[in-house]
Amino acid sequence: METNHFKMFDDIQEIVLIENEGRTIEYVNRAFCRCHGVTLKEAVGRSCFDFIIPEDRETCSVEHVVTPENPYYRTIGRSKHIDDKIIWIQYVGRAYFDDDNNCIGFQETGVDITEWKEKIEARAKRLAKVNQRIEKEIRKDVTKVKVSSGMDCSDKTFPIVHEFSDIYTANTKMKSVISYAKAVAAGGATILVEGESGTGKELFAQAIHSASKRSNGPFVTINCGVTPPQSMGNEFFGYTEGAFDGAAKGGKPGKFEMASGGTLFLDEIDQIPLAQQAALMRILETKSVSRIGDDKEVRIDVRIVCATDKNLYREVKEGRFRSDLYYRLNVINLYIPPLRERKEDIYLLIGVFIKKYGSHHFYKEKAFSDKKLTAFYEYDWPGNVRELRNVVERLIYMPDKDNDMFFEYMIRDFDHKDDNKSKKEKENKPQDEKQKIINFIEMCEGNISMVSRKMGISRNTLYKKLKKYNIKY
Repeated sequence: METNHFKMFDDIQEIVLIENEGRTIEYVNRAFCRCHGVTLKEAVGRSCFDFIIPEDRETCSVEHVVTPENPYYRTIGRSKHIDDKIIWIQYVGRAYFDDDNNCIGFQETGVDITEWKEKIEARAKRLAKVNQRIEKEIRKDVTKVKVSSGMDCSDKTFPIVHEFSDIYTANTKMKSVISYAKAVAAGGATILVEGESGTGKELFAQAIHSASKRSNGPFVTINCGVTPPQSMGNEFFGYTEGAFDGAAKGGKPGKFEMASGGTLFLDEIDQIPLAQQAALMRILETKSVSRIGDDKEVRIDVRIVCATDKNLYREVKEGRFRSDLYYRLNVINLYIPPLRERKEDIYLLIGVFIKKYGSHHFYKEKAFSDKKLTAFYEYDWPGNVRELRNVVERLIYMPDKDNDMFFEYMIRDFDHKDDNKSKKEKENKPQDEKQKIINFIEMCEGNISMVSRKMGISRNTLYKKLKKYNIKY
């Protein structure tokens, strides 16, 4: 067979391999020769399996898998490098068929993925060290806490709260956020946590509480996004017996009273109606509440941590959020980066979730093949850590016979979302970056240091971008 036609392949870094129907090599490029320490003449005529270690030859056999309708395949196998080091190579190939549907040959390109595999194995070893602690945490349910609110709450139980050690990350930007959160946890200032839905804002709020001087007090949550506006006053202040039709006998304390001595987490703070924003502002100023139906004021000692997945400063500019309340809440600001900006955390979190949800189903770890892990990494996870957790949990509990079927369906869904990225969207990437910078400048009120910290870039880089996009601040 003429090999001169394939000389163009000698200039590329990837391995190129052409075989006949019996998997006998007809051509390899220079990358293949360098990798295995052979010449083209020494490789041609040998079986491709001669260059794969015996244990992986069966998994790299695709003759009975490919069809004329589906000729494409992907395999991963180990080969011996020229220095006798074992390396991992991922091959992407295609089988060719004649008019009678007989296989007449194969073409493959290969990439050395040894470094990637070694990183996964290293992460697996690190995860093994924390398995015992993770399983211990799973067995916990609730813990009793002492409430110093002036009420008799000795019989109350509150859900356990997480600590900073429960936040797993390998990302530099995320580690900086954690370090900053640890530093401010000791104080009593109000904290605003911003970030997309599913990034773990409540997890940070709980960790801050656990690391604070209020850790022996309660951690109480109000989800302002699901609390009906007409019930928000009851949630905030509580009420006395007979305050309105249907009021519980003996009345009920509000969440501010319940959280006294501890931390009150206001989730989806942007959803509070303007009328209740005024009431919240008064509580923060007077540090006291009056139950509905009662003139008596109760002093409270509460630290406020609030969260939003919106740009709260923009909500202020558009008249949907009070500016005085915004400045009261935005004393300390934390921004949690989305999962797509810290993809090195994906494999780490998969391991954590496998141990959490598969603690009694360890055999399910086989459900996460290299193909699945690659797809997990390439996906953008718009639902962030919450979406990743849900997918991993579904894969673990799904029967083995249905696992691959579900994953194939999920992969198609991933691909569909990727295909929806139009050419126009890609062309608008610089414009999107400009708008992102403008949004951060508005959010940080022109504080360039804060903007650079939120974006995870240096001040010099930020100044270059400001000049590039002609952004005034």
